[in-house]
Amino acid sequence: MRKLLLPLFFTTLLISCQKETSAPEFEELNIDQVSSQDCNPEEENCAFISINVPWVKNAGARNKTINHYIEQHVINLVDFQEEDEFGSLEELSQNFIDNYEASAREFPEYNIPWEASVNGRVLYTSPEIISIEFNLALFTGGAHGYTSRSYLNFDPETGEPFSNEELFTSEFKDYAEQLFRKKNEIPLEEPINSTGYFFENDSFQLPQNIGFHKNKVILRYNAYEVASYAEGGIQIEIPKEEAQDFIRIF
Repeated sequence: MRKLLLPLFFTTLLISCQKETSAPEFEELNIDQVSSQDCNPEEENCAFISINVPWVKNAGARNKTINHYIEQHVINLVDFQEEDEFGSLEELSQNFIDNYEASAREFPEYNIPWEASVNGRVLYTSPEIISIEFNLALFTGGAHGYTSRSYLNFDPETGEPFSNEELFTSEFKDYAEQLFRKKNEIPLEEPINSTGYFFENDSFQLPQNIGFHKNKVILRYNAYEVASYAEGGIQIEIPKEEAQDFIRIF
């Protein structure tokens, strides 16, 4: 029996150590591209795209999975109409510049430089979760640009992103609705859209984007999600100790 237990002990210890020491190591991926058309750098009027996001350094299935989801997330942010399919962020960047230059040639009277900026950072890491924040600023003509803040939450062991259902208990939605109503002064007895919001079917829904700091959970509704552009982003921050009972993974 001791001969069986001893190898088992060392195997368990080895697996434990590997989990502790094999956490993803992030570096920064930088892609910057500027159009040469109608560009005067001294006047800072050049069309450009700038991508600065966390990127896992080492090879391996788990790390490749994380990088894949980061890449696809950035592509979806910039190419939000999903008109094209891109194999890399470099392709996305080149396409953005190409589209601007084609538009500038076709409509020279509307020659306003396009801009796209995506900045990401690792908000929080633990043995249970990796939370990454992305800030987008996008302008491709029109009356105004668009900004958003979004999050990806990864399982550190598999590299797969968590869904809200995996992160939170079913009771969290009701708890979040109470906080939303209190913050935005919506009476409990009134419909959630009674003060001008436009939740689908007049029913509260958790935001698509939820992020984790060390000491708080962030619920983020970007412009147009549940309110007009003029309202901007709506954010609720919940102290982690208050949300703890609703979080499945901790």
